[in-house]
Amino acid sequence: MALFKWLPIAADARVRSRPWATIALCLANLLAFAVVLGTRGDPGFLYAAAFKAAHPTVGTALGSIFVHAGPLALLANLLALSIFGPPLESRLGPVRYLALVIACGWLANLAEAAAILARTPELSAVPIAGAGGAVSGVLGLFLVRLPFARLKFLSIPASIRHRALRPARFEVLAAAAVALWFAWPVTLFFVAGDSPERMLVARLSGGIAGVLSGLAMGMLREGRHEGLLARGARHEARGDWPAALGDVERYLETHPEDSEALIRAARLLRVQAAIRLWLRRGAVRPACDAYQEMRRLLGAQAVLPPAEQLRVARGFEELGRAGEASRAYEAFGRESPARPSATLALLRSADLERRTLNNPGRARYIYEELLRQDLPADLADMVRERNQVVC
Repeated sequence: MALFKWLPIAADARVRSRPWATIALCLANLLAFAVVLGTRGDPGFLYAAAFKAAHPTVGTALGSIFVHAGPLALLANLLALSIFGPPLESRLGPVRYLALVIACGWLANLAEAAAILARTPELSAVPIAGAGGAVSGVLGLFLVRLPFARLKFLSIPASIRHRALRPARFEVLAAAAVALWFAWPVTLFFVAGDSPERMLVARLSGGIAGVLSGLAMGMLREGRHEGLLARGARHEARGDWPAALGDVERYLETHPEDSEALIRAARLLRVQAAIRLWLRRGAVRPACDAYQEMRRLLGAQAVLPPAEQLRVARGFEELGRAGEASRAYEAFGRESPARPSATLALLRSADLERRTLNNPGRARYIYEELLRQDLPADLADMVRERNQVVC
């Protein structure tokens, strides 16, 4: 039951325009469901309008995409469309997106009809309905075009308790949600004993149609390129500006006219270039102040390229700002562990904590961490002696 405490609400892929096609699809599903509710007393009309393997027509095959057997199926499909549809539509365009979704749903219904005729022909007169194939097509396209995206969740208990929306603090890869969508019929089979065969045929055929369409249209390459921007944004959020800049520059190699990527690269370069310029001019204080502001905005993981990072740490120490010097030395040691000076930087951070900041607990933690490393004998003895003084 813990799974139902979290509700997926959005993908982190940016929506670049209003998703009119997705809105139209959702409204069409709602309207079709309202029509079904309004014609409960006329089963003959519903049966005649339904798509059946024994009497397949283009009109009923398309119309059945928007018909649902119950409210739960409708809500699940509307939720999937509202999450995965808008970012996908903004990249494909409403016309191409709508055509692909309807085509995937149509092919899924035809595949289900073929499976019925081949395996259970006695059910060929049973109506086939549901948007599962069309939604699976959306998920298949999403998997090819936006494989880097992650899902954001809403905490249902927290939202009820506080009477306000409480977004969760964790995200998962959208690919995991796509896998769950296709695995759900099998789960129902093991839990409830229901046969998932028909549902699986519709979902798998719609998903395969979406994946193949995306591959045929070259969406995989576009997705990989845009994934560089997404990865760069996550590096930037963690404060790893050099890695963020590298991802953006690799993206610009294939999309040199993308104005938003150019602006992001300029911003990343501006901060690092400003600090580098101040250091070259010997202006230690403004360089250190800029680095401190970068840490304030980006968090404790914000680091510069190794040479500038070490120079800023020394600058803090020259200015008598021992606490900031200790954190800068430690950031250098942790972000550049392969460099020979990394161990000395961590040692200097521990010495500042012990001698200047009167923080023996933090110093002991760093000393003991260094002792777990494979240090030269003389350096290990030095660290051991200082750790004994702290203890």
